[in-house]
Amino acid sequence: PAVAPAGPAASAARPPAVMTAEPALAALWPDGCFVVGAPAAARASDPERCALPRRPYSTFKIPSALIGADAGLLPGPDAPMAWDEVRVPRQGFWMDAWSGPHTLRTAMEVSAVPHFRTLALRLGADRMAAGLARLAYGNQDTSGGLDLFWLRGGMRISAAEQLAFVDALAHGTLAVSPAAQATVRAVLERDRQGAAVLYGKTGTGDVEDGSGRWIAWQVGWIEVGAVITPYAAWFESSISDIPTLAAERTRRVREVLAAQGLIAAP
Repeated sequence: PAVAPAGPAASAARPPAVMTAEPALAALWPDGCFVVGAPAAARASDPERCALPRRPYSTFKIPSALIGADAGLLPGPDAPMAWDEVRVPRQGFWMDAWSGPHTLRTAMEVSAVPHFRTLALRLGADRMAAGLARLAYGNQDTSGGLDLFWLRGGMRISAAEQLAFVDALAHGTLAVSPAAQATVRAVLERDRQGAAVLYGKTGTGDVEDGSGRWIAWQVGWIEVGAVITPYAAWFESSISDIPTLAAERTRRVREVLAAQGLIAAP
């Protein structure tokens, strides 16, 4: 299919969230960062930790999908996603759910690494760099391999920056097309509880200190009618079984969001 041009690379820098420490959040989230609320007046478990640049791992699938959709490679939520098994060969630790055909929606749901690595290769270095600049995403560092920089390369972003980024996506104010933003919002919906709609994307990877611990991210927003409340969180854990760690992340994030009055108690 024809590929749309990348468009202008420049975009105004987006400041990270302005944070105030909230003791109740700190008590619920002692081993990382949880920041929630409008970027101009966000509440944080630990503002220092929430300002730390961390590798985004699979939360990077949000900007990746936005860049791909804006370039014309993903024209809608159910657009098929390719997996180039030659350039991105299967690895033994991969989840079974990543195999086989995927659309953008299903690839986002299971966080299909091979399909998003293939998307990065299809975009190429120039369009990826231009897209990151338009999105003002993190440090925009793509060193470490075009299809790996968010997993084991130079990409870094803080939770405060993630919160401002997902807030802009939720409000449709990012410097990519409205259609691209609508496409990605549609594939990030995770749950509905009455009038509340929970959007989010997770990410998991090694803590970069050689300790063997894991960092578990979740970023997104809650929408109740016209009211949008963004959040971004990570914690470090010694749990090495990924499904167990994922279940613990889900439980903890929902506990905090319920304590903030944003969703029903689990």
